[in-house]
Amino acid sequence: NVTCGEKLVQVGLGTQRVETLLTEQFPRARIQRVDSDTMSHRTHYQRIVDDFEARKIDVLVGTQMIAKGLDFPFVSFVGVVHADTAAMATDFRAHERLFQLITQVAGRAGRADAPGQVVVQTMTPEMPALSFALRHDYPAFAEAELKVRQQVGFPPFRRLARAVLMHPREERARHEAEALVVRIHSAIEALKLAEADILGPNPCTLSRLRGRYRYDVLVRTMNASDMRRLTARLEADGALRTKAESIVVDVDPVSLA
Repeated sequence: NVTCGEKLVQVGLGTQRVETLLTEQFPRARIQRVDSDTMSHRTHYQRIVDDFEARKIDVLVGTQMIAKGLDFPFVSFVGVVHADTAAMATDFRAHERLFQLITQVAGRAGRADAPGQVVVQTMTPEMPALSFALRHDYPAFAEAELKVRQQVGFPPFRRLARAVLMHPREERARHEAEALVVRIHSAIEALKLAEADILGPNPCTLSRLRGRYRYDVLVRTMNASDMRRLTARLEADGALRTKAESIVVDVDPVSLA
């Protein structure tokens, strides 16, 4: 038997866990959680916003929705818990979203006469996107980010399309994604698109949703014209027909989640 003398500390990253910890530390504070579990209707969100503006709530705990579009001049402190999560996602826009998030939440604090404070919790403080955001240095961030995207061949230097296949059986979802890759390769060769290529298939970041397994295939071309020719050829050949339960094709996808 192997024994360990170290103390195990239970941790969690969800808003509910943060709410619990804050309640323990500040038992007199009026705390309200704002996430998909507590906001079953849009009127619930508006009621909480109104209560917070009326100073009936001391602390809001929530997802990114509370960082966007709200203007409360009296807010003096904003915290971002586990900022690494946004950048660790398998999405080439992850650093862009992290920069945007930190910039937005920083703008939520210190809008009145009282000074504001923003605290960011992270395990990778040396992350360039985070450093640029804390300095509000968008030009430097954009220059560094564009350089990386050009090196790895992602937008705006290449055009991107994404096909997501779903099926209750993981083996079937993977098999149909692999078969789709073969058909796309054939279309690329027929059109002689030398600069086009395929990434995947791979399990999606959110690999299982509502009981369905999800695999995606990414297709890159050099320009929009090549992408139009390729998608038109795939449709004409019936290459997008599949035995998967469903397939969604997104040209110029905003998210790869």
